[in-house]
Amino acid sequence: MNPRRMYLYAVMTLLTAAMWTVPAQGQRDKVKPNLDEGARIYKQNCINCHGPGGKGDGVAAGQLDPKLADLTSSNTQDKKNAELFEVVKFGRPGTAMPGWLGPLDEGEIKNVLAYVRLLAQ
Repeated sequence: MNPRRMYLYAVMTLLTAAMWTVPAQGQRDKVKPNLDEGARIYKQNCINCHGPGGKGDGVAAGQLDPKLADLTSSNTQDKKNAELFEVVKFGRPGTAMPGWLGPLDEGEIKNVLAYVRLLAQ
């Protein structure tokens, strides 16, 4: 077998293997969030400002301007997951909301957002 054909077979084999080992985007997004971890993260990082029920009435809320978001409100709950993810990931300029990417990884942010969705129920 000539070297060019061997090279082509090797490349095709590697590409095929990569397709079988890397999940498609839709498959990654279907992983169920860990609500227990989301609750733990919320209680550790969010409760002081947003309060135990997510209403924006935590112990630090009175000292912050502008007023904190009520995470149970339709204004927040109607947002798409991707929008809320961006707010938690990068923060909200001009407010007390910091970005959490770094202290939290993307999976942890998704878990806390799943917990926040439950606060409105």
